[in-house]
Amino acid sequence: MAKASYTWKNCRPLWFRLPQLCRVFTVFTYVMLAPLRERWVFDPQRIRALILVRDLYSALPDLVNALLAQGLQPNNIIMLDSGSSAPACLASLAALEQRGCRWIRLSPEEEAFGPYAPWLSHTVQGLIRSWRYPYLVTDPDLALSAKMPNDWLSQLFKTLCSHRFVLKVSLPLSIDNLSVPNSSAVVTHEQKLLKQPAYKILTRIFLRNLPGASVCTTDTTLSIYRPSQFFSTLSIRLPSIYELYHLPWYDDYFSSSEYKYYQVHKLSFFGEWSSIAEIRK
Repeated sequence: MAKASYTWKNCRPLWFRLPQLCRVFTVFTYVMLAPLRERWVFDPQRIRALILVRDLYSALPDLVNALLAQGLQPNNIIMLDSGSSAPACLASLAALEQRGCRWIRLSPEEEAFGPYAPWLSHTVQGLIRSWRYPYLVTDPDLALSAKMPNDWLSQLFKTLCSHRFVLKVSLPLSIDNLSVPNSSAVVTHEQKLLKQPAYKILTRIFLRNLPGASVCTTDTTLSIYRPSQFFSTLSIRLPSIYELYHLPWYDDYFSSSEYKYYQVHKLSFFGEWSSIAEIRK
């Protein structure tokens, strides 16, 4: 158990290992340095997207199509594969590679970084180090609503440039009509995040001109990141009209053979956002 705990801690970015007081100081530093941070002109052809993949694949084609529809170039969409073994997943990744997307397979040593590979893997750090423009990171098990406004990417970008005290801006997750066991725990957890006093204060101070948006904690849900190799959960979540569906919160996906395979073969020391899995802090 001690070894597993050590491995868990060392496979998460520095942000998670900082004491609470250090995180508060870090947020304060973000705010103070905000006026010095760079602004950019929106150009979707310059945006890269990292899609974090491990055996979850059915939502990938629609997710890639949504990015292409926003103007991203196929070769700027990167599937970051941390050890997928499901034949159907490998076939899906190969098909997307044929369409011009990039498929990066992490080494066995770096697979252990799981969803945090962009900030811990030397392979990916080398890529990010050369980027001087905001980039996207997203989980693979997300679906955009049919009602999603077409300007969702430009809104992420605009908000990142306008509110420079955060390192990322995220799309919110829908918590309506969840259909998996113990879904009430997910709803409670998500609502609790929005009620943290420090985040409520930052929201009132900095987001008065962005009604419905909130300063909040976001892990690896679809977000746009400021060029940086430092990971933080501190983010701005856009208003609810930009909500995504997190598919494991819905029974059709949760009960699928794809998701069952993933559960059996996932990295055991990483938590996840399913309603019955352990949520690690």
